[in-house]
Amino acid sequence: MPDQPETDAMQNSPDNTKPCPECGTPARPHGQSFCDSCGAFLRWDTPAGTSGPARPSNAPADPRVDPRVTPPAGAGAGAGAGSTDTTVPLPSTGPESRPESRPAEPSAGPPRPSDTAIRSLLVPVPEGSEPVAPETPGSVLPGRPEAARPRVRQPAVPAEPESGAPCPSCGTPNAPRRHFCRSCASPLKDHAAPAAEGPYAGQRPRLHRDRTRWIARAVGVAVVIGLVAGGIFGGPPAARAVQDHFAKRVPVHPTDYSASHAAPKQAAKLAFDGYSNTWWGTGYSGDSAGQWIQADFGQPTDLLNLLITPGTSPRSAQAAEQARPMEFDIVVNDSAGKEHVMHRRINDGGVQKLDVRVRDAVNARLILRSAYGTGKKRQVAIAELEFFGRSTGGQ
Repeated sequence: MPDQPETDAMQNSPDNTKPCPECGTPARPHGQSFCDSCGAFLRWDTPAGTSGPARPSNAPADPRVDPRVTPPAGAGAGAGAGSTDTTVPLPSTGPESRPESRPAEPSAGPPRPSDTAIRSLLVPVPEGSEPVAPETPGSVLPGRPEAARPRVRQPAVPAEPESGAPCPSCGTPNAPRRHFCRSCASPLKDHAAPAAEGPYAGQRPRLHRDRTRWIARAVGVAVVIGLVAGGIFGGPPAARAVQDHFAKRVPVHPTDYSASHAAPKQAAKLAFDGYSNTWWGTGYSGDSAGQWIQADFGQPTDLLNLLITPGTSPRSAQAAEQARPMEFDIVVNDSAGKEHVMHRRINDGGVQKLDVRVRDAVNARLILRSAYGTGKKRQVAIAELEFFGRSTGGQ
């Protein structure tokens, strides 16, 4: 007699059901994915086409297989042909197929599975699938190492010990050159403004005794007294000396000129023409001692200075072509017939200024005594003689 299919009562018996892992309520092994009491997920149904050893005809029916679910067409053929499709559609979960809830009963079945095992059933994994080896990364060129930037380290200069007056705030000794403490930066010197010292109420102010003003006044008085005494005791010469020192100079042009001797084309008038590139020559080689040149003035003149340009030019290179006067005498005659003789010595080359202070001069003569650069074919030459006198009201 063939085996009879299991009834619903047999499938839903306490021996064939497993409790809910969350609340322990018995649930059917097939056709139910969530607990009727708490709604927790139970498990996936076992695939219908799983290959395995054939169950004998007299073997008890698999409690996980629901005979009421009809497998899809071609499921048997696919299983016999070695198909690996293990997906089985779930039965309808309508109200007619939902079993009646039963009160929770203690179950003596297998132990409660862990949460990890339950979550592993969420994604169906085909049986017999081989684990996929992780991809091995390909060869990669090594990166270029970046050299660390060098650090500039300066040697620490040890602080020199200082000795001096202690700081009034912290007591640290400081050198005398410091104005503030090197430890607490407090001022070392009292910069407070000095208290004003002045006359108090009922006190007469002190007299201002400044000796500088008195000294300046005394010097001024002494100068005035000296000038007055010099004018009284020195007479007109002293007064004239003061006037000559501060007088304004003007050029004095001679009205006539003469010389003891002159070379051809080097007449005496060339020394008074106002040009420095023309000159008067004695016409004799050597120092020409005793030779003279004279200037006459049309009216008495107060002479003050004489400018002389020795040689043939004010330039040293050209002036060295002829001999130059070194020592000479200046003889000036005034309107009273008095002769004033002055001995002078000048340097070699260049325009030079001489003092000739004679009142009411009518003529001036220059007498040679010695010379620079003398030779057999060289004569003493003077490029220019210029006289300066006191400025008058008309000049």
